[in-house]
Parts: sequence; C-alpha cells; structure tokens
Amino acid sequence: MNQAGNTKSFWENHISPEKTNVDHQKFDVIIIGAGITGITLANELQQNGKKCLIIEKEHPGFGTTGRTTAHINNFFDSSYDDVISNFGEDNAKVLADAAKETVKYIKRNVQKYGIACEFAEVDFYLFSSEENQNKKLEDILEAHQKVGIETKPTQNIPFNLPFVKAVEIHGQAQFHPLKYIRALLKEYEKKGGKILNQTQVKDCTEENDVVKVETSDGKTFEAKSVVWATHHATGDSRFNLLVAPYRSYAMSAKLSGPPSKLAQTADLEEPYHYLRYHKSDNQYYLIAGGFDHKTGEEPDTENRFKELEKYVRDRIKFEHIENQWSAQYYIPADGLPYIGKMPGEENIYLCTGYNGNGMNFGTMVSLIIPDLINGVETDLSKMLSPSRIKPVASAKQVIKENVDTVSNLIKDRFNPDEISDLDQIPNDEGKLADVDGDACAVYRDKSGSLHFFDAKCTHMGCHVQWNPSEKSWDCPCHGSRFDALGKVLIGPALKDLEQINAAHDKNHK
Repeated sequence: MNQAGNTKSFWENHISPEKTNVDHQKFDVIIIGAGITGITLANELQQNGKKCLIIEKEHPGFGTTGRTTAHINNFFDSSYDDVISNFGEDNAKVLADAAKETVKYIKRNVQKYGIACEFAEVDFYLFSSEENQNKKLEDILEAHQKVGIETKPTQNIPFNLPFVKAVEIHGQAQFHPLKYIRALLKEYEKKGGKILNQTQVKDCTEENDVVKVETSDGKTFEAKSVVWATHHATGDSRFNLLVAPYRSYAMSAKLSGPPSKLAQTADLEEPYHYLRYHKSDNQYYLIAGGFDHKTGEEPDTENRFKELEKYVRDRIKFEHIENQWSAQYYIPADGLPYIGKMPGEENIYLCTGYNGNGMNFGTMVSLIIPDLINGVETDLSKMLSPSRIKPVASAKQVIKENVDTVSNLIKDRFNPDEISDLDQIPNDEGKLADVDGDACAVYRDKSGSLHFFDAKCTHMGCHVQWNPSEKSWDCPCHGSRFDALGKVLIGPALKDLEQINAAHDKNHK
C-alpha cells in the first residue's frame, strides 16, 4: 500500500522509494516524520549548518501531506476573532504576522529552488450561506482588520454557490504538495542531509543532554535534539488528551475549461465545505472537501463521499470526478497547534494539533523550532508552546473529547453493526465480531479467506472500527490506523494488531 488508505488523492502516485540505509549514528537533529513539517524543517536546519537525519515509517508524503487539499492561507480554522478572545489581540497579531510570513516562506522556496509545483497566488472567498451566519462573518471581518489580514466585503464570488454575505481575503496561495516537498527533500540531500525511510521509530529517550532514538530494526541513533513531526509522539503523553483525531473527505473533478479566476472558498457551516480551483498541465480542476467527523465514529464512510459528490454536483458543473479520498487531521483543545519543546524535556520537540491547516502550520514550524534549538524564544514560540496552559479556552473542548475517549476505552459491548455470524462479511470487508466470546477485528480478503485480529488498538486498548472506504481499522480514541491485515498505518500505535488463530467451524467460515 503506497497511500495511507485504500483511496488515492489527486496528488499521489504509486511510486515509493526503496528503503534507504544510514551508516553514521550521530546527528545534530533527528526529525521523525517526512511530511511537510519534517522535510521543511530538516531542509531549513540543514541549509543553516545542522547535521540532520529524517526517519520516516513509510515514504515522504505518505500521511496527511499526501492527502491535503493544499490550501496555503494566512488565516486558520480557529478564526482571528476566537484567537483574540482566547489569547488576546497582541497574540493574534503575532499569529497573523507569522501566517503572512509562512505564505512568503513557501513562495521564496519555490522561487529560490525553482520548484515546479503548480504554485499559484489566489484570493479566498468566505461566505455565509444562511442569515444566522452573518454575525460570525462580520466578527471575522472585524478581527482581520484588527490583526492586519487584508479582507474586504464583496458582492461576487468566482464560484456558482448561493450565499448571503461574503468577504474576499487577499494573500492566499496553493500548490502541489508532493512536488513541493520532494523538491525540498532533494535540496536537503544536496546539503548532506540524510533520510531513512521505511523505518519505524520504536523509542525515544533523553539522557545527559543526548537523545537516543531506537528503530524497529534494532538501530540506535543519537542527536542533540529530536523533533516529532508525526502529529503524535511515542508513549502516552498529555497530547493524547489535548488533540482529537478527525477525518475529512475530498474530491477532485475535471472542469471543461478555465474558471473566471483561480480562487478558494468556504462557507461557515459546521462542519464547513471548502472548494478551490487548481491548474495542472493546462487542465483545470475543482478540489472540494468537507463532511468531517471524529475518526472511528462513522460506520458508513462511503456515504460521506456520496454526500460530498452530491453537494458539488448540485452547485458546480464538471466533466468527471478524478479522485476521491479522505485525510486525517488533529483538532487542538484551545484552537491553536502545539509547536515547541515537549513538556518535561529539554531537547525533544513536538509539532501537533494543526486542525485543518497543515500546510500552514507544518511550514510555520520552521519559523519556530530552529530558534528554540538555538536557545531563542519568541512571542510566537511562547504562544504556541506545548507547555502553555489555557484553562478557560480549552476546558470545554478537552472535557468533550476526553468523554468521547473514555467512553471508547471502557466500552465492553458491541455496536449494532457488530456481528457473530462471519458469513455476513463480504469479500474485501471487515467487521468487529464476537468470536468465541472475544471482540475480534475480522477481515475477509478478496479471495474469501478470513483474518482475525484482537480488536483492541495496540496503543491504549480502544476497540478499532472498520473504515469501509479506506479498508482500514481506525481507532476512535487517539487516531491510530491499521490496514486491513492489521499493519500500523498511522500512530501513535507502534505495534500491529495482534493476529488471532480462530477455529473455522460453522460460524468461522
């Protein structure tokens, strides 16, 4: 499997690099994860004289980076009016300045390295689809004016979508994310940077100002600093409780001709719908997304794709659908990501909780971590520090997500769709089943053979759930995902689902 699931995004291809080997064992910085966060940061550090190693479980762009809709924005899912309310106007201005600099940073990389990644600068159109959303749109417009994000009311948007009111937000961009990170990776390697792919990190410990990283193939690497660029870290950290895994659904559709202008748009519904136009090889496409839900809590994921397709077909003309896919992202408790030193550690760093803004915050990491490694704190790094405490802003969301997690952890009964008769499982499908009194994740492969696994996630023991569109087992507690045959796709789980040898009697066919 070359993707983090059964579906294939608009950006992905089936070419995976061969496994690499790294001889020397000591580095200045080890970055775990080769998505936009890890590769951008590694290149930034390597270009500035640090000796770096990237360790990637699969291959570059395997996870969320290969499944993004690739918006590069100077605003976020946590709108600036909310940021002002939770963190204060001065901090909101700091974030807005960093957001604008992040867009410029990507543009500079594209120009500096001559990256052919379909980069385009565009405007974003945010609109209310119902009268009761107007107040929120007005609050966002006022907040943008306070923090210096160029935004103005508009009577027209370049999408055939009904709206009540709309604003035009300048300074946005978009690109082909995999072409971008692959080019950065080449620049990183030109400077002597190393990458170890198809290698899973087993453990990471710090002692006497040295961080040791152990891999599943028995190797140990040492570094002065280690950065987790995987949305999660090994072990049971506080961030299991401060970020919640969600899935979003996306599609690309070929257009018959060019739109009036390349642009991006979204409504203010909950969850919101988002669309943008994209140009690739002189062809034009619509990329749309939405219908999000918490990971592992939607039994009919295929229906989410149908809902998205219907939403688009009812509004915009296109020739045909190119791709449909889903992606995982992590919502932070107080609306902003956690980027910086892991609490209680001196030389281990964490980057997580990007919400739906992975291209933005994944790049912004390179404006924060290099300074911290050099002992420099900034207003931005203080604001996004993983050690921050915002009880007023985060309490409600933390309680909600933790209740969801605890309910899954203590669950000792089957869902209505869980079965005892294995004959009900079609080929290439999975179900949770009662097998000899035990909860099992059962997959019937394309040839009709059954495969049995302990249904407990190997991270903290929640029951995994079958995702029919991605053909994966997804954990609703902390977002670990396993392929149909129990292999870890995405952590924080480090071990595959435990295989079970079940008897094949009349109920075990």
